[in-house]
Amino acid sequence: MLFCFAAQTEATVLPEMAVTAVDSQQAHLSSSSMAEKSGRVLVLFSHPALPNKLWAGTEHGGLWQSGDSGSTWMPVGAVMQNLPVRSIAADSRNPNIMYAGTGDGRRNEISQRGQGMFMSDDGGASWSLLSLTNPAIVGDNWSHINSITINTNNVILAATSDNQHNGFIYRSVDGGRTWGLTPVYIASKVGPHNVIHKVRFDPDNPNAAIFMDDYANVTHTSDGGQTWRIVKTSSTSCK
Repeated sequence: MLFCFAAQTEATVLPEMAVTAVDSQQAHLSSSSMAEKSGRVLVLFSHPALPNKLWAGTEHGGLWQSGDSGSTWMPVGAVMQNLPVRSIAADSRNPNIMYAGTGDGRRNEISQRGQGMFMSDDGGASWSLLSLTNPAIVGDNWSHINSITINTNNVILAATSDNQHNGFIYRSVDGGRTWGLTPVYIASKVGPHNVIHKVRFDPDNPNAAIFMDDYANVTHTSDGGQTWRIVKTSSTSCK
């Protein structure tokens, strides 16, 4: 499956800490009220075991949650309340373990930077910043986390980009505590003005994954994201 996806504030350095969800007494908002407060929805995610439970990552209002199939919404995780949330994923073996990636990721001058990847181990009730994804600590490559995917072996792949629109794939085998940068462009500098928009593991094969870049090339891995090769080139541009 191929995907094409088409303000600026300076990120504040945040310590790694857990932040609980907002007060449960706060009124639930309709989807239109959520949009008024938070801008456009960048990603929509449904709970693997509870289909009525949804999360929405928004342009400048952080992460929102619905328990009634999207009829009403509440903001979740005060630490992300003013950030763009572009990607959400859950561990297929334990869906209480969730990840949210920040950063707008658009190709324009007002694209809002994120502050890294956040993790929850209690089904989204509280979130903590994974310090080795914080661009203030590890560099601009983590300014925008465009996509996150997890296989059944708990390997995480994150498609990220910097403010110069260079794209990268990072890989973690320890729940996001540490990350390695994987080479994804053959005979070229990694990520030369070529953003990776979506990366996905094959649900039936934990070693197989694909991603699509700005030029609609399809790139494949058969070893869990350690090495990659282009399997289909395209003259079409998603820019």
